[in-house]
Amino acid sequence: MAPNPLDHSNVLDINLTVHDELADKFYDALNLGGYKNKRLTQLQVLLANLISNHQTDPDLYTSVSLADGFYKPTSRYNSYSIGKGFINLIRELAEGDWLELHKGFIDRKSKISRRSRIKPTDKTLKLLADLHAYSHLIARAPNTECIILRDEDKKDIEYKDTHKEITARTHLTAYNNLLHKTLIDHPDFPTEGVPLKDGRSFKINKSDKFVRRIYNNSSFEWNGRFYGGWWQRTPKAYRSGIHLDGSSTCEIDFSAIHMVLLYAIAGIDYWNDIGTDPYLLDDFEQSDEIRSLLKVIVLVSVNAVSRTQALEALRYKIRTTDREEFEWFTEGGYDLEDILNRFVKKHEPIQSSFFSSNTISVMKIDAEIAEYIINHFTDRGTPVLAIHDSFLINRIYEDDLKTVMQTACREIPLRLFNQSVTKTKVGYEGIDLTSFTHLLRTDRNFMIDTFFKDKYSDREVQRRKEVESYKQLVGEEDYYYSAQS
Repeated sequence: MAPNPLDHSNVLDINLTVHDELADKFYDALNLGGYKNKRLTQLQVLLANLISNHQTDPDLYTSVSLADGFYKPTSRYNSYSIGKGFINLIRELAEGDWLELHKGFIDRKSKISRRSRIKPTDKTLKLLADLHAYSHLIARAPNTECIILRDEDKKDIEYKDTHKEITARTHLTAYNNLLHKTLIDHPDFPTEGVPLKDGRSFKINKSDKFVRRIYNNSSFEWNGRFYGGWWQRTPKAYRSGIHLDGSSTCEIDFSAIHMVLLYAIAGIDYWNDIGTDPYLLDDFEQSDEIRSLLKVIVLVSVNAVSRTQALEALRYKIRTTDREEFEWFTEGGYDLEDILNRFVKKHEPIQSSFFSSNTISVMKIDAEIAEYIINHFTDRGTPVLAIHDSFLINRIYEDDLKTVMQTACREIPLRLFNQSVTKTKVGYEGIDLTSFTHLLRTDRNFMIDTFFKDKYSDREVQRRKEVESYKQLVGEEDYYYSAQS
């Protein structure tokens, strides 16, 4: 079955804007009526999304809501106080053939719904080209909320700040500041994108690097993971090519971090006391596929209230949301319930953590571990990219990252539930550099440079020019400011 083009979309980012001059010229060209100052703000938000998405992928739609009351001007998540007038603007531009509009729907019987989709028409694209509308004209609101609280239905909800949220926001704002001033790119990434199994392609939008922390279940005690940045969505096979300010990176991840944390909650130091691979199952050959399934089983099972609920959630992920990743499972005809039961039985010491939904969230713990690591390097002015339980950093800081990761995994569980994790396993993602670890730092760097030489030496001068050009650009206008306490 061919994919629906309308499914290829980005949700409208209500906190993006474009320069006043561009919006003003566009406004005049369209001869829009109404109160200009207010409509200009709405137009700026709309243009920023249209330009960003089009330059990422001309086939990419922007997902918007046309429901009255959806956009709440007083919300902490709405930096430009966008309201009903924004919906009217979309409809007006669609009627004038400036926007391609596909209205959304809700089928309450089938429980299938889709928000409206918009995309610029050819005459809009021509006008934008004539006005020299490029992605570098796009900025983010300085007060964009980066601490997100969602309810049980995954909807953003309002909250009152405590000292904890203020502190988290201050740290994350500093991190976003650092990312904003860092050139994060992939010089070898195909310009046409990377084909996905559903027939679409993944493309990089280098301006997409704003990071949020998202908490769930209407509580700051649930999740708090870091989301955002194009690197999180980059196919794993391509992440080794990510560069930070023109320098190649290494990616290091925690080995079986969620299982280690669950055992720590039960008072067991897993790698020290048990030491075997927690994702090995009898009668199953060790593979990346089965490991990825068991990792999902862990996360779903510890958040489910019953075995039945866990199975339903797992089947939904396998068949719908993660169907590409688990195509091998569907085609292989495996018995999901049997695998689940065998995995839980294998880990008898932590069986009480499964299907209870009352244990401390392991994603909350790994989020605090990630926070420790991010804050450490942000304070140093060294950018590090988090992909939940793995981290990318300039390869010259490889040893520093491993040390900080091990320290975080030891100190965070000790602080949260008085259980020390004395032994931590970290491993490399992408290019394996472990053979160099016995060498002196300078010697290892020489070996690594030699390893990368053929691929990167001929472009070193150009990469330095790109970095300097980028630094000059972001230095002209910095749209991020320190969070106000």
